[in-house]
Amino acid sequence: MKYLKFTILALFISGTFTAVHAMEHSALNAGLSLKPLQQAIPALTGASDKLNKPPPYKLNIASITAKHVLTSATLLKEENSLAPSKWPSLTTPDNKPYSFVLFKSAEITMPTVEAFYSNYGFNKAVSSSLNFFSEKRKESFKELLSRAGKYIGMMSGIFTEKGLPPELTYLPLIESGFRTDAYSPKKAAGPWQFIPETAKRFGLKIDWWVDERRDPVKSTAAAARYLGELYERFGDWNLALAAYNAGEGRIENALKKLNNSNFWRIRNTGYIAKETKNYVPSYIAATAIAIDPESFGFYDIDYDEPFKYDTVEINTPMDLAAIAEFTGVTTSAIKELNPELNHWYTPPNVSSYTVRIPYGTKEIFLASLSDASEDDLLYVELYKVKKGDTIAKIAKQLKIHSQAILNINPLKKLASVKAGETILIPRDREKGISDGLTAILKSKNF
Repeated sequence: MKYLKFTILALFISGTFTAVHAMEHSALNAGLSLKPLQQAIPALTGASDKLNKPPPYKLNIASITAKHVLTSATLLKEENSLAPSKWPSLTTPDNKPYSFVLFKSAEITMPTVEAFYSNYGFNKAVSSSLNFFSEKRKESFKELLSRAGKYIGMMSGIFTEKGLPPELTYLPLIESGFRTDAYSPKKAAGPWQFIPETAKRFGLKIDWWVDERRDPVKSTAAAARYLGELYERFGDWNLALAAYNAGEGRIENALKKLNNSNFWRIRNTGYIAKETKNYVPSYIAATAIAIDPESFGFYDIDYDEPFKYDTVEINTPMDLAAIAEFTGVTTSAIKELNPELNHWYTPPNVSSYTVRIPYGTKEIFLASLSDASEDDLLYVELYKVKKGDTIAKIAKQLKIHSQAILNINPLKKLASVKAGETILIPRDREKGISDGLTAILKSKNF
């Protein structure tokens, strides 16, 4: 089985053509006949169309002899079927593994299998990441795989529709752990960890009311566009991924300084940061595990339920508690479906908003909405700020927590209100909505 997996890795990284030439060279060096290998080429090609998983990281590729390589060709020829994967198919429309493109290097003319292996850094970088994920952080990585089950189907559909390798949808494993609420010290947010500038560049809205970097659907579409542009720019997925992490400018500068377009060579220089050096190997390792977890010792993964929902367009601001009541679920369940919302209600500064509700509840929601009064939809009242007022003083007077007032108003600190301004005050639903809410929501304060 080891010999079979060696050939799989060769195919996985560079494609049948390069792997066969490397094995031919190794066979000649060993004084072996090329005839068995040449006879096995059709089988190798056929197998490369089926196999899309790397070998276990403990396999010592460099120690495998040319004779064993030829034996592996025979084993591949005898292979009649493969166990179906639990994950979506990772093949292109012409039935070629995306991995051929994804891990393709600009340098494909290496003289030996050993040189081929060491050039890609698999003996250290990827193996180290595989060891880290599958041993040192096995339980926590298993949780990430579970969480991936919720979004991977939706994400791979978006990437496939845009003509991109669906393996790229495992990138959030190392970016955010598939958490929509992930936020970094560098102000990157969401499953794809967009910084504000890049997010806005690809059409994601960020304001006081929403942060679409946390929207799993919209952010995935933006990530697909961004990664697609990076690939067009660099012509290599390893470099594109490095640029996703470090920024296009840093990678271009490194390429110019080294005068080389191979990521694995740039990785051995001081031209890119340590984080970026580890980023691509970590991604490859995480993806390898996600595609075939059992080969790396991950069994009985309890994958989260797929992200399913209905959508409705509402023409008035709504409290998430009201949406929850209309659909028969908890408020937290509605918030989980709409993680882009910064607060517990839909944006009041737009004429309409598309909200996600639990799958199968659209009819009952629309029926409840048609029977609801304005007071049933948004649970706030208005307060006109007086001279000398602060948020803390208002909160004490109205017997409400000051943070609750800050949460539903575009205010950054307790003292940031001026006399004459009108602010929203959260109250219980019986309190209802004061007259003039619509006018206030359209005012300059919002």
